[in-house]
Amino acid sequence: MEVINKHGAFHLTIKELDGQTSSEYAEKAQELGNRVRDVINRATSLTGRNFEGESNPVTPLQNYRDWPSLLSSIDAEVSSYENRLRELEIRSQRVAKYRPILEIWKSAVDGLSKKADFSTLGSLKHFKAIFLQGPADNKEALKKAIGDSAIVVEAAPTISIVICDRKSERDSLRAAEEAEYRPIEQLDRAPSNYSDLPSFLRSYEKDLTEIETQVSESSTSLARDLPKLRSIEAVLSDSYSVLSIRDKTSLQKNWAIIEGYVPSNLASDLISSISERVDGRVIPFTKEEHSSSSVPVSFRYPRFMKIFDSITNLYGTPSYNEVNPTPILAITFPLFFGLMFGDLGHGLTLAAIGFFMFKKVTSMKKIGLVLMIAGIAGALVGGIVYGEIFGKPLADYIPYQAPLHIPHEEGEFMTYLMQLLKISLFVGISQISLGLSLTIVNNFIQKKYEAAALINIPKLALYWAFMYVVWTTKLQLMQWFGGPIYYILAPLLFLLLASPIYSMAKHGRKEGLGHLGEMGFDLFESMISFTSNTVSYLRIFAMVIAHIELTAIFYTLGSMVGGGPTGMIFSGILIVMGNLFVVLLEGILVLAQDLRLHFYEWFSKFYQDGGVRFSPFKLSLGVPIRK
Repeated sequence: MEVINKHGAFHLTIKELDGQTSSEYAEKAQELGNRVRDVINRATSLTGRNFEGESNPVTPLQNYRDWPSLLSSIDAEVSSYENRLRELEIRSQRVAKYRPILEIWKSAVDGLSKKADFSTLGSLKHFKAIFLQGPADNKEALKKAIGDSAIVVEAAPTISIVICDRKSERDSLRAAEEAEYRPIEQLDRAPSNYSDLPSFLRSYEKDLTEIETQVSESSTSLARDLPKLRSIEAVLSDSYSVLSIRDKTSLQKNWAIIEGYVPSNLASDLISSISERVDGRVIPFTKEEHSSSSVPVSFRYPRFMKIFDSITNLYGTPSYNEVNPTPILAITFPLFFGLMFGDLGHGLTLAAIGFFMFKKVTSMKKIGLVLMIAGIAGALVGGIVYGEIFGKPLADYIPYQAPLHIPHEEGEFMTYLMQLLKISLFVGISQISLGLSLTIVNNFIQKKYEAAALINIPKLALYWAFMYVVWTTKLQLMQWFGGPIYYILAPLLFLLLASPIYSMAKHGRKEGLGHLGEMGFDLFESMISFTSNTVSYLRIFAMVIAHIELTAIFYTLGSMVGGGPTGMIFSGILIVMGNLFVVLLEGILVLAQDLRLHFYEWFSKFYQDGGVRFSPFKLSLGVPIRK
């Protein structure tokens, strides 16, 4: 296990043995790990500190003789942290609950002290003082609701004191509730004699301040210990990994079998290292596997393409017996983003924000890289295709007329919109066609020739025929029956009947008829999805129009306030802030739409995501047990 960990390229496959369960040590390690994670989460929430992703040089544990001594030592330390955290939580909750109440009572007492003597208030025997809190603008309603049955004294903008006969206390409270006033919540140990209230509040505040100091000191101490807790968590995770593997691979007293996958070019090096470490007491069995669905996948990409592998894996892991969409995604994802976000200035701004996140924010490094690539794509498409910079024509600054520049003449704008709409649909037809084609390629890779010839090739032909008829005749259905309808009917009938007839010939009439019903439903669903998926690409058109309108709004607002020197400064600030707002808003929206077009409209056509991610065995800190 030490050699495998050092190499970091062996994907273990654990085989459960009949009648064998995890050892009590593995279960204990898992239970302690859960407790440590709970402590870390609660401590992070309380202290406001998070050491996630930071390098952790802390080694919290020395070497131990065996598993019981290691786990019992960790158990004692975790219990200590749990007790500290429990104490801190109780104190924090007390401060959070009673500090606001104390401030209200102090405000009430300070206000009332200016109008009445507390010794007089405390000597009242037949009258009761009720401290109330309510809306600052509703005092007249309170006085009106109370009426002449009691005296209302204003102590603070939101606090009033009602002095009433003890017998009419309930009526006074009911009247106060009608005016949206409620009694101030009592502090614990509050005196019943109001004359003692000022001195009680001073003493109470002193005690609460001491507790706040203790909370602050405990929080600081706990925050300093968070890296150590994360180290303990890593050791427990490693312990559980080692214990689980050891328990599930032991077959006999002196032998253990460890199975797994290693890249073929690293196999001989790993075997020789293990043999050297155990003095030759190892018998290696190796067999090359390439297409089995259980083989963990590890693809090699150029450096810039690795981030797109992360995007693919959000949907699922590809297997070796299907087309890996990542190389294609590396082209289409930035291209679609550029088409929806096309603006040279906005693209460079987004790329700059992504570069800052990539360099300065460790936890958002990948997102920063995606924003950099997307921003550069937006800048290129915006400059070359749309000819826009910060919502203005690029031709105003350099002698370049982009092919899809926004026309100045109002009459040409509708033609421009139709161009954008057609391009969006053309992009959709192209990508959906690619997805259907990749399904056919997958069929051949998996040797499913019948599915390719009888279902997926006719389905692609049906989609092309349907799109051709719609594109050429628009939605004028009467023209379809003049001839174009036959382009659709031919692949449709073939798709409906070919596979059921083949199934009938091969497996019998009953199964063939059942398959015919399935194909009818599948055909109906396919026609609906062809239409909805293709129309969904109008999101590209919608995002371009939204970009044009949003930037125009801020420039219009800027021109409206641009009079005079002050107006010009304010106008410039408004335009800059408006452009930044558009960059951030559109960046989020376009990324979401880009993901949707790839995941739902494209991946759903061919991607099975049936692979197993290559996860080589690797310990974080190791297990501090000496042999």
